[in-house]
Amino acid sequence: MTFQKAPHADLRRQYPVYRQLGAIAALGVTIAAFTVPLPEKDSVVVLSDGNEVIELTDVEQTRQVLPPPPPPAALPPPQEVPDNVEVEEDVIEDIQLDLAASIVPPAPPAAPSAPPPTPTAAPPPPPPPPVEPDEPDVFEVAEVQPTLIGGLAGLQARLTYPDLAIRAGIEGQVVVQFVVDERGNVVDPVVARTPSEMLSQAALDAIMESHFTPGQQRGRPVRVRFAVPVSFELTK
Repeated sequence: MTFQKAPHADLRRQYPVYRQLGAIAALGVTIAAFTVPLPEKDSVVVLSDGNEVIELTDVEQTRQVLPPPPPPAALPPPQEVPDNVEVEEDVIEDIQLDLAASIVPPAPPAAPSAPPPTPTAAPPPPPPPPVEPDEPDVFEVAEVQPTLIGGLAGLQARLTYPDLAIRAGIEGQVVVQFVVDERGNVVDPVVARTPSEMLSQAALDAIMESHFTPGQQRGRPVRVRFAVPVSFELTK
């Protein structure tokens, strides 16, 4: 046979209700603990810890009383000075000061030092004298050319026509080149061009017998290279 508890007698069904009631009671105690004011001084707080009860009493702190400070020491009474005591007066000796000797005249102010002399640049050296160009020993062309004294007519008058050249019928012009020195003399004659060697020597002889006025450069006679044509013509 199976027995069943009546619904009102089954306590397990009441557990959720008991739990809710317990939670509500714990919450109420917690709220009361924070809202209840603290007890005043001289109050007794009873704390229950299981079966033991502890009473706490707020004891007022004892105030320490210090003894009063001692009074200040009294000053000694002033001593009287008798009237018959003579007071020595300080004797001040007269001191004669020689003001003229003690006062030293101030030293005169130092003269301002002259500034150091400014170094001046050394004057430039004088320009060298103009160097005259070295004049050649023989001028190809002078300011004043030599002049044949007597002209070509006088040269032709001194000319000797070689017989062999006449017989051979040789004629033409021989150009003789030479140097006219400072005195107008003919120096170093050479044949520059000739139609025949038979005419060359005759032309040289005629030139050597000629004289010239010397050529001039800057107003003084100089040696000048010169050339003269010597003509050989057969008469018909």
